[in-house]
Amino acid sequence: MANDTESKEPSDNPVTQVKAIYVHYVWVVVAIIAGMQMVGASLRMAFGVLIDPLSTTFDWSQGSITLAYAITAITTALVSPFAGMFGDRYGARRSMALGVALFVIGASLTAMVREPWHLYVTFGLILGVAQALFLVPLIPAGMSWFRRRLGVGMGIIMGSRGMGPAIGALIIGMLVHNLGWQNGVLVIALGGGAIMAVMTVFFRNRPSDVGVLPYGSRPGDPVERKGRPDPEKVKRYSSYMRKTTVFWNMCSIHFLGCVGHAVIIIYIVPLAVSEGVSVVAAAGLLTVMSGVSVFSRMATPILSDNFGSKPVMATAYVLQALPVIMLFWTHDLWLFYVFAATFGIGYGGESGGFPILNRRYFGLAPIGSAHGTQMLGAGLGMALGGWIGGPIYDITGSYNIALMISIGASLFGFVGILMLEPTKRLLIPDWEKDESDRSASPVPVQATGND
Repeated sequence: MANDTESKEPSDNPVTQVKAIYVHYVWVVVAIIAGMQMVGASLRMAFGVLIDPLSTTFDWSQGSITLAYAITAITTALVSPFAGMFGDRYGARRSMALGVALFVIGASLTAMVREPWHLYVTFGLILGVAQALFLVPLIPAGMSWFRRRLGVGMGIIMGSRGMGPAIGALIIGMLVHNLGWQNGVLVIALGGGAIMAVMTVFFRNRPSDVGVLPYGSRPGDPVERKGRPDPEKVKRYSSYMRKTTVFWNMCSIHFLGCVGHAVIIIYIVPLAVSEGVSVVAAAGLLTVMSGVSVFSRMATPILSDNFGSKPVMATAYVLQALPVIMLFWTHDLWLFYVFAATFGIGYGGESGGFPILNRRYFGLAPIGSAHGTQMLGAGLGMALGGWIGGPIYDITGSYNIALMISIGASLFGFVGILMLEPTKRLLIPDWEKDESDRSASPVPVQATGND
């Protein structure tokens, strides 16, 4: 794999100690990020487990209950850019601590709701903000721990996103069944909060915090500056990023990809049931999708790091679009499962290349703002894709138009990937310099990708 040296960053306090690979603290950080994603997102991803208990206890309509989920998705999306900037300026660890505190508060209060609007505030707003704070800054922070082989670390982290829903839904379902929904949610709030609090204690924002160089460092690489970056320089650099076409194109690609798979995730079960498949068998389709997606989530960053993000991501978007065509004529259970397995490949690979692209375009500069805005696009895409099939079905009595929207969104995302700029050069070199001192043309970097 080729060297991927980025623009140099001056330092008055170089970190010179290099740890052996097998004891490098980077793997503790990767494990913490993966664990935070699995624990922190479990309650939201397993929200369906709470629908029937809430409906039975309070006689609420399912529409009024699921509105809380939509509010959570939109809240997380809108807060994500600010969470990314917070992580850039004050460190991901502080953002995690604040997010974990809000998670405990929001989840605990969710166990005490008595009216739908209570649920909208506790689950929708408070947990929505919490999820943005303890998840969005983690990916940029994790990226800063890698000089090379970023794809391996991101593969582990992305893979945990696929395992989280399956494991979380199982545990939450057992707690709700054995303890009741209120006690079950309270156990999740306190137990999950305690687990994440412990992980926050051991998390470190950057390699210099524990006296090591980023993983994969070689002699002659730029040396990391100790301490947090200058907040004014971070703010200025974020404004530079927002002026690039790539910044907004990546946000739109994330939006389109999430619309494409949200339609399927939300409506594959009712679609299969409408074709005579049992509810239990139809629910198994989501398990198959999530299981297959674990492997493609892990593989995509690694392949992107070695062969180029653009071709790998473009392939994933096509593989997310084409299997949906099967659903126009699928009626038998075995065909639904064939669809779930093939769709899971593209679904899992859809987002795995974004961290690698961010590294190629922006190097080692703080990219919390860029990642947060990309998460804004992703969250709005999930909200739109998860909602739009309902009114379409109410009007037409069919999911066909929703399936067309899914296919079209994924294919438009594919086109957007092809239109991305080449990744052979940093878009904004020497990020810590004033604009007047910045070189007129981008500085070439030795990138690993073939984009």
